[in-house]
Amino acid sequence: MTRIHACARSTALMDRRHALLNLGALLLSSSAGASASADKSKSKRSGKQSEEQASAERVSQHFPFGPVWPVRPLPAWPVQTHLGRSTTLSALCKSHVTAIQLIYTNCSAICPIQGALFAQAQKMAMGKLSDHAQFLSLSIDPLSDTPQALSRWIRKYDPSPGWLAAAPAIDDVRAMRDLLSKGGEAQGESLDAHPGQVYFINRKGALVHRSPSLPTAAQIVAIMADIERSPD
Repeated sequence: MTRIHACARSTALMDRRHALLNLGALLLSSSAGASASADKSKSKRSGKQSEEQASAERVSQHFPFGPVWPVRPLPAWPVQTHLGRSTTLSALCKSHVTAIQLIYTNCSAICPIQGALFAQAQKMAMGKLSDHAQFLSLSIDPLSDTPQALSRWIRKYDPSPGWLAAAPAIDDVRAMRDLLSKGGEAQGESLDAHPGQVYFINRKGALVHRSPSLPTAAQIVAIMADIERSPD
């Protein structure tokens, strides 16, 4: 190879190296800009979500029904179902969208209306909700509401599978009522004055919504369907 050819080849290699270095610098600059833009966009989204969450929390605190924010996970309170099964409230609701009503079997005022309401909602839910949706009538008088008493009560409404009645331990009744109804419909002093709202639990076992007092069956099914479509 002549000296001229070697010099020309060396110059070409230098030019190519400079071009590659410039291209690398351009790509790094572009990547850094994109990363900064993504971080800025992510920050904006996070800020927007925080504002939406704060707004949702304010609404939840001032309105007796609607979405509950922050959501309230159900503790592992022991319960016994009308079928005689011993479990916990959180385990009973886990992986299900659950509508809960508060009842007691000796109630002659609001509870018969609530039982008829769940019976209607369960029939209306066929074809509109998944097989994992469930209804739960939760006693606030566990001293009287044995599994046998709960079984007699729920059988009056001809329940299909997916509707359970259960009673917690007496020591957990007040905390259970407070968790479900705090910020919702006012609680009366007597059992007869208990709230007529329906409380909705998502698949993760957390309270996410409260209905108006004595909602329609269609409202119950619609709210459950919305929660089933939610990614939780």
